[in-house]
Amino acid sequence: MSDLNYWEPRSLLDAVSLLANLGDQVRPLAGGTDLLVKMKKGPINWKGIVNLKSLTELKGINKKGETIMIGALTQISSLLENPLVQIHFPVLVDAARSLGTPQVRNLATIGGNLCNASPAADVALVLLMYEASLLITGPNGSRKVPVQAFYVGPGQTVLQQGELLTAIEMALPPLNSKGVFYKHGKRKSHEIALVNVAVLLTPQPGTKQIARARIAVGSVASTQLRIKDAEDYLTDSLATLSVFEQAAKLAKEAVDPIDDVRSTASYRKQMVGVLTRRALVEAWGGDL
Repeated sequence: MSDLNYWEPRSLLDAVSLLANLGDQVRPLAGGTDLLVKMKKGPINWKGIVNLKSLTELKGINKKGETIMIGALTQISSLLENPLVQIHFPVLVDAARSLGTPQVRNLATIGGNLCNASPAADVALVLLMYEASLLITGPNGSRKVPVQAFYVGPGQTVLQQGELLTAIEMALPPLNSKGVFYKHGKRKSHEIALVNVAVLLTPQPGTKQIARARIAVGSVASTQLRIKDAEDYLTDSLATLSVFEQAAKLAKEAVDPIDDVRSTASYRKQMVGVLTRRALVEAWGGDL
């Protein structure tokens, strides 16, 4: 590893200024669980690190009205322990628990999981399913971006020079909603997903009708995907096994994975259908 310069800003303003002035010469460091791996693999074409860990204003989980705000530097392990997340976003807890090992979760941050822009990321997939908005601060001020518009491709986001992801904002889902997260890999732990699926169903109270459906899938395209055709098909439908099977078929048809060293495209495509059907049945939870 070559010699690197190191900066540790004490405020968000200082961090933005450093990143804006230094540009591609540096990389921001949050938890480091992805960045340090890349550095060790090398070679790298940049000259320094801007450590963000002192920016306490970017840490913590708070409820504001009907939304929850999660600071971008909040550790993944904090999601497991926070009662607001446990009550309102239990699927996020499940995804956080699936990420790496306890040691990794104690270092990794929710913002880092998003900014790494892996098509297989577990926490980021569930944030897509929950329709999170991302708050970004840069030299030209602040802006808000829907999470589905944040990704450009593998490892690429819409962040411009000097910009930082500062917080994640999510509206509280209806209390009668139920979600499910599935991660499929070769091992049961510390594994990158071959396919991951997150679904959320909201029933019409007292009926078998589906008021709202959300389906997100990962590791099957250059970015994570919402399966809109399947969501639209489920909305206002009666919850039956055949309806869920058809939605799973639409999800399977919507993805276009690739062959790589971890899996074949045909296997990934098949598993999207299998996992989506299974997740929808589990999320509904009632008689079908």
